[in-house]
Amino acid sequence: MAWLRNWSRDDDPAVRLVCLPPAGGGAHLYRHWPRLLPAGVGLVAVELPGHGSRLGEAPFTDLTRLAEGPLCEEIEELLDRPLIIFGHSMGAVVGYELCRAIRRRRPWRPTGFVAAACEAPAVLHTRDYAGRMTDDGITRFLVDTGGTPAAILENEEFLDMLRPVIRADLGMLRARRHLPEEPLGCPVRVYLGATDTTIDPAKAAGWAVESGADGDYRLQVFPGGHFFTREAEPILLSRLKHDIRQLLSPTVHLEV
Repeated sequence: MAWLRNWSRDDDPAVRLVCLPPAGGGAHLYRHWPRLLPAGVGLVAVELPGHGSRLGEAPFTDLTRLAEGPLCEEIEELLDRPLIIFGHSMGAVVGYELCRAIRRRRPWRPTGFVAAACEAPAVLHTRDYAGRMTDDGITRFLVDTGGTPAAILENEEFLDMLRPVIRADLGMLRARRHLPEEPLGCPVRVYLGATDTTIDPAKAAGWAVESGADGDYRLQVFPGGHFFTREAEPILLSRLKHDIRQLLSPTVHLEV
């Protein structure tokens, strides 16, 4: 599969966790997670063109085309068992549009949706990304989100490689238009960093509407900033394991 990296420990997992990285990030961010999750959780990470191992490919700039293309087809091959989406920042938006694209093709809904460090999709289209598109703006974006080591921020050669990818990702979010549809209709979990100044918690709480009539929605705050997924990883994964078990049918057993 060109778009997916399957790092599952189990060839026949009870549930699959599809992880989507933030702007500029690659699938490698989740490479070690399978060792820290129950064996029955099959982890599949998304590798977008222009990112990670696909650095030589042109990144997408159209989110609709991204969600409705080959990525959607590869995800559909995983629907033979429960599937939970985990998206970090931009990854949550891509995951959301991907779920909607699959649902337009077949009757389906995810077993659960986890949005980390991301405001609700209905309010995201009001964000002004214009100031982030210049070289200086991209550098400020990297500083504000706090996920880039100082050594990289001081390495102009590396920044020259990274900026086109970030510019494409932010441009994709900038061009996105939110079109109302039926809610995802699945349990929704929102994870936020306690010191993340880039996210408005009230706007992040807007994800609650996606849980639909059941209203199965919870928000959890973790120590750290926008990249609390790394700063508080043990706490995060402990909570994620708890939520995965809670989302599954009681008849589905996960090993420790």
